[in-house]
Amino acid sequence: MRVLMVHNFYQIRAGEDSVVREELACLKQNGVDVELFSATNDDIVPVARKISTALGVVYNPHSRRALSRKLAEFSPDVVHIHNFFPLLSPSILDACREAGVPSVMTLHNFRILCPSALLYPDERLRERSLRHACWWTVPKKVYRNSLAGTLALAAMVEFHKRAGTWSRKVDRFIALTDWARRKLVEGGLPAERIVVKPNAVARPPIFGDLRRNGGLFVGRLDEHHKGVATLLEAWKEIDYPLRIIGDGPLAPLVEQSAGERVEYLGRQSRETVLKEMQAAAFLLFPSKGYELFPMTVIEAFASRLPVICSELPWIKGVVEPDVTGLVVPVGNAGALADQVRWALSNRSALEEVAGRAYAAYQEQYTPEANFNRLMAIYEPLVRRPMRAFAAVS
Repeated sequence: MRVLMVHNFYQIRAGEDSVVREELACLKQNGVDVELFSATNDDIVPVARKISTALGVVYNPHSRRALSRKLAEFSPDVVHIHNFFPLLSPSILDACREAGVPSVMTLHNFRILCPSALLYPDERLRERSLRHACWWTVPKKVYRNSLAGTLALAAMVEFHKRAGTWSRKVDRFIALTDWARRKLVEGGLPAERIVVKPNAVARPPIFGDLRRNGGLFVGRLDEHHKGVATLLEAWKEIDYPLRIIGDGPLAPLVEQSAGERVEYLGRQSRETVLKEMQAAAFLLFPSKGYELFPMTVIEAFASRLPVICSELPWIKGVVEPDVTGLVVPVGNAGALADQVRWALSNRSALEEVAGRAYAAYQEQYTPEANFNRLMAIYEPLVRRPMRAFAAVS
């Protein structure tokens, strides 16, 4: 089988970028002929380039032609798209249909339905774009606090929603959890074309017999989604080491909080992150917003690192409360502090949680499990006669 993977890489390495690299390696190791067609946001530097990128968010004919050439050259059996924003655009789907190649799209976020990829932080408005037009997000500047950027994204969402792009041009969507699938269906995507397949991570290297000590936070330092301020507030009550890895708007706050108990390590390599996971006693994941699949949690599972996380609807697709992780109410610093103190006083119970989390990793999130799931998605599309849907110009 030949697979062409398509991805627009971010300037700052994101979880999606890691997933693409993991799946490329997984397919190659299992004898699949796979290549990557990609763009990178590092190219968006000059002002003129930024303007042309904004104009091409809705539909980029240059990307369509470039992918058409790659399809003719490589002749894949299936195209697997991870991210097309902002440089590639949904125009690449027309290249796939012209070539008669089935397309699979992993939905790592809600960007095809809302300019705010993880939906709006305010709970009263959070899911509004799933049921209504998303123009309301423009004055709120939900994309990087940019009016122009949000407008370009809103135009992309509304144009393709009305053009029927997602219902007519994508052969199969991959949702990362059952919860994500339900939300995507609420947003208008065809339920019969959405399958659930979680992400996976390679088994981490063993860094030696490291002593398990201290709490660990890994992630973007922002309050809307990651709950960093809640974590720092909780730690005022805890006399125990905490190491924080990451970067973002709240980095100055974290630096100010660093001291005898809190150590700020900044942005680190994946190798360093994995080593810290094997040295920590537990991972803190006090998220406040929506995420479709937290790779940090799965990396913790693979490292036998127990997780203390927020009790959110989407997290239950990954963490089973009191079985593979410990949960606390969202945004409640006092409850988080109480759970940490309980964990420190019940080390044997914490070790049992870690063991069950590792067992869940072995069963569901290894490269082997991921390969089998990918083949189960690809093979029916490759075997069936093309085109099941009306041709779209």
